[in-house]
Amino acid sequence: DWTATTLVNMAYMFIAASVVQMTRGAIVIFTCLLSVVFLGRRQYAYHLVGVALVALGITLVSLSTFINPAVANTGVPASSVTKKMFGISLCIVAQIFQASMLVYEEKIMSQYTVPPLRVVGMEGLFGILFGMVLLVGLNAFSIESTPAALYQLQHSTPLLLAVVGSIFSIAIFNYSGVTVTQRASAVSRSTIDVSRTILIWVVELAVGWNTFNALQLTGFIVVATGTLIYNRLLVIPALEPTNEAKALAAG
Repeated sequence: DWTATTLVNMAYMFIAASVVQMTRGAIVIFTCLLSVVFLGRRQYAYHLVGVALVALGITLVSLSTFINPAVANTGVPASSVTKKMFGISLCIVAQIFQASMLVYEEKIMSQYTVPPLRVVGMEGLFGILFGMVLLVGLNAFSIESTPAALYQLQHSTPLLLAVVGSIFSIAIFNYSGVTVTQRASAVSRSTIDVSRTILIWVVELAVGWNTFNALQLTGFIVVATGTLIYNRLLVIPALEPTNEAKALAAG
């Protein structure tokens, strides 16, 4: 989760937040693959169609950054093609790590009775330890400067409030996510995670940080449709497994 969050935060430097969120829909693809490998979960026709639609939707969203680049009202020029591709790649790679965490959580919580709050606390503790070790190395090579970061926090109230707000929002989000994983499944959690994308896009459009892009909207609709089909929230009779297939899977 720590690695995935870092990669996604880096992607914000190259592509719009709405594109980042829509590209994160790839988590459904990797969660599906890892669930088969590590959880032994059988995938039916509606699973495969759902994953295919998610892949198609992400492709459309990625193309929207090149066909109709969104430029904020600050006058900052659109990123180059290379930077945009790099940003999209960061998001996709991040979802591999995120999906790994979700599947691992589901595997552990299906075997042991662990309170969700304890899981989040343990994840946070290990995240702090890894972060401290990494920061020591980055400071040693002058890649990062912790004193400079602390100075900025001390002299910028908006920045301090943003950091504190982010800490609490991530804590609540992770607790809610682990609870969903425990009571439902990792795929259900990934679906809810994708569902917040539309809210972020609407906010971006409302405050003028992005411009409307029909291709981007089409891509999001395809991604959303794929996730709904995958989780059988949208049932298509022709894609449902036969009784023989269900019996085989159960046996």
